[in-house]
Amino acid sequence: MDLGTKSCGFAITDESEIIATSLENFLMEEGDFQAVINKIREYTKEYKIDGFILGYPIKISGEKSQRTFMVENFKQLLKKNFNIPIMLINEQYSTKKAQEIMISAGLNAKKRKGFKDKLAAQIILQDYLQYYKDKWGKND
Repeated sequence: MDLGTKSCGFAITDESEIIATSLENFLMEEGDFQAVINKIREYTKEYKIDGFILGYPIKISGEKSQRTFMVENFKQLLKKNFNIPIMLINEQYSTKKAQEIMISAGLNAKKRKGFKDKLAAQIILQDYLQYYKDKWGKND
């Protein structure tokens, strides 16, 4: 997931956990994280979900930002609502990578806005699958 204040990008992996695929750029009222929880509830009914990968925004300096604290609070909300492991993954540059991919694909600014968060979620999940899954396994 790529959580923002007004949207959340969702991605899912195949059963063999090799390929990440973007699902949705979910729009919500600013700060309405219960709406995100409700959307996740729908996904847990539709898909076999055995872990959450949540983008974790850390500054280059290693310091936490307001968004970092927002994600930490959302992680606690996830824990209260689901008995599923949660892993925070450094999301540094995921949105920038998503923008670069969309520009390379020739998408105009309006279309990029609609795809940005779900593509960033896909990049975060793919990074987990490639770099972290075997090393750390699932944890929370």
